Amino acid sequence: MVSFQWDQELALEVRAEEAREKGMEKERVFSIRSLMANLQLTAEKAMDALSIPKEEQARYKAML
Repeated sequence: MVSFQWDQELALEVRAEEAREKGMEKERVFSIRSLMANLQLTAEKAMDALSIPKEEQARYKAML
């Protein structure tokens, strides 16, 4: 038999962290687009300028 105990405080912390990450993700996409538009940079150069790690760049490029 599996025992399950709900930890509401932990669940709220996890949800808050997910919201922070989503907000940061949206800000990064906004920043990438701004650099591309204002400085005529490619997506890759904009992400390099923002020091976004290479392993994360494909994910952000898909969001553009």
